[in-house]
Amino acid sequence: MLFRRAAAFLLLLLVCFAGAAPAKAQGTARTKLVLMLVIDQFSYDYLGRFNDHLGSKGFRYLLEHGAAFTNCRYRQATTETAIGHSIIASGAYPWATGIVGNEWFDRRRDADTPAVFDDSVQMVGGNGQGASCKSMLGTTFGDQLKLLTNGRSRVIALSMKDRGALFLAGKLGNGAYWFDARTGNFVSSSQFGTSLPAWVKTFNDQHYPDRFFGKAWQRLLPETAYTASTRDDFPYEASPPGDGRQFPHVLTGGMTAPSEPFYTSFEATPFANDLLADLARVAFEQEALGQHGDPDMLCISFSATDHVGHAFGPNSQEAEDTFLRLDQTLGKLLQIIDQKVGLNNCLVVVSGDHGVSPIPELLKEHGQAQGIDAGRIDPKAFRTLLNSAMSSRLGHGDWIAAFDPPNLYLNFNEIDKQKYRQPEVEALAAKLAHGIAGVAEVYTAAQFYADQLPSSPWAPAAKRSYYWGRSGELYVVAKPNYIWSGLSFGTSHGSPYAYDQQVPLMLMGAGVAAGRYAAECSPADIAPTVCALLNMQMPPLCEGRVLHEALNPSAMPITGAFLPQS
Repeated sequence: MLFRRAAAFLLLLLVCFAGAAPAKAQGTARTKLVLMLVIDQFSYDYLGRFNDHLGSKGFRYLLEHGAAFTNCRYRQATTETAIGHSIIASGAYPWATGIVGNEWFDRRRDADTPAVFDDSVQMVGGNGQGASCKSMLGTTFGDQLKLLTNGRSRVIALSMKDRGALFLAGKLGNGAYWFDARTGNFVSSSQFGTSLPAWVKTFNDQHYPDRFFGKAWQRLLPETAYTASTRDDFPYEASPPGDGRQFPHVLTGGMTAPSEPFYTSFEATPFANDLLADLARVAFEQEALGQHGDPDMLCISFSATDHVGHAFGPNSQEAEDTFLRLDQTLGKLLQIIDQKVGLNNCLVVVSGDHGVSPIPELLKEHGQAQGIDAGRIDPKAFRTLLNSAMSSRLGHGDWIAAFDPPNLYLNFNEIDKQKYRQPEVEALAAKLAHGIAGVAEVYTAAQFYADQLPSSPWAPAAKRSYYWGRSGELYVVAKPNYIWSGLSFGTSHGSPYAYDQQVPLMLMGAGVAAGRYAAECSPADIAPTVCALLNMQMPPLCEGRVLHEALNPSAMPITGAFLPQS
């Protein structure tokens, strides 16, 4: 009797394990490649405004065959590139990851410090500053994939910007590669090895950007087709050296031969997106991504949209032309991946790291009769004005150590020397800053510490943006349609308003139910959703939710495991 029970129990175990094994294998084999596409400065309205001119193989293909979210918004107040990429990769906000901006004031170094600064590593392929994502707490979806497969998965990230590549690659990725405008080459960090892979060296040897020196950036379509954009001679657009403010833009950077000014100017053209896509194609082929026993990940952060948007604004013909060309570039890349791996074996994710404000002068021109208030706040002038006002109340001194909007750092030495209490100085500085034109709200470190921010629509978002030791003693929020800029042209981002927070989000692939979804969501939801689709543990600091409404339970690795029970 005992023997029969033991045999029956053993048979039950064998059946259970026999049923469980295929589910696990199916979960890793179904998705061979995760293609993560981040469009730097991806204004939410681009897909709608430019819809009539989109091709059938790029964004339109994703919209028709994937899940598109119409109410995707960042929930932090500081909307910058480093922050957006860290949120997408980790599912966590600055109050958890510590990434409070593209840079912040480091009191130990007494200097503004880039988010990817790391003096323990060296640049590989160039002579620049060492960089990594060491400053970000926690791990990323790429790190979780490496842990899941015991390091077998390949994780590669590419961008024109160091922060775009490094935060997407994570701490365990196989490589992060970005463009060095000093040389016109792609470089990396010694975090990933002491030399560039052969395929990156070969790509650099082609001197791809040099082919465009002296060439003209013409419109893709006749000028009459750009009805969604403003006139080409709008005076508050940038005029790059040697390239001009209007089409055609002759690419020289004001130089007689390719050099740093030209390469910097080249970054603000749609051809920089083509350059990055070509490198992605080489990486895909040479690393045989999606062709291993475990899923791989290819992350691409297209940065040209950001450079063009800053210079010409989101309503410019240049921004529209760049986006339409990116649509074609994306279509070609998807075709290449489909031929080698099959898009049905891929998980494609597309979103943006932030949006952008229209050029303030354009808003004033269009809305003058309606009383639209818009403008620029020069950070240097703001700092000088506030310091002068503080000196008149507290005594002459250098009261401000640094200002990286929205974070203002007080000079602790001056406070100690004149024997004031820091909370009192913070409160006075906030009151004085409130009186400066263009300022909407000012929060102090003492208010963050006591969790007593004044009631306002932006307070919850500001809390998610604040990290002790890196954020300032004052957090200054500009009014809607005001930008922090010392320039008289172009525009920027970084605010808690919809034009900076709202971005597109699209998913396509196995386990994704195609359609349009209006549920409130955030790019912080990308990481947990990718993890659910790959049957992975979420990053430890992850705050986002699984976008279960767009997942197909019958195609999940473990049916229903990550979905709410009915």
